[in-house]
Amino acid sequence: MKIAIFSDLHDNLPNLDLFLTWVGLHKISKLVFCGDMAHLETLEYLRRKFTGELFLVGGNADSFYTKDIKKLKKTVYSEDRLELKIENQKILITHKPSDLKKYLAEDSSYNFAFHGHTHKPWITQQDGLIIANPGTLSEVFSKSSFAILDTETGKLELKILETI
Repeated sequence: MKIAIFSDLHDNLPNLDLFLTWVGLHKISKLVFCGDMAHLETLEYLRRKFTGELFLVGGNADSFYTKDIKKLKKTVYSEDRLELKIENQKILITHKPSDLKKYLAEDSSYNFAFHGHTHKPWITQQDGLIIANPGTLSEVFSKSSFAILDTETGKLELKILETI
């Protein structure tokens, strides 16, 4: 199964539409979002356009709350961090890298750990753990990017939105 991981949208609906077109063409059924969607209306727009499962954490630029998310179907939300088990992959999601570091110090048994916040896409591996920032879809500080995780092979790759 392939999962798309993205972050730091900041209400950029044209880039969200491009991203969702790619997601649809590649039959992605699960999205992971690492914070800074921005407004509830953008999240509701995403839910209307994407019918699969959505896992998201809150970011420092988000203006919605847990109570707002409860009415959205197939949506799992945490204000701080999410821990997922998808197929054989244990995944940690936060928004800020400092939070990620803190949670990994408490439990390093994850296969993958994702965060957003800095808008800089990168992937690194340490002691068998793959840590990544998918970048930003808002095109602020960097080209718009996202990540694709193949849960069967454990392969993670970054994609530039403009080249898809």
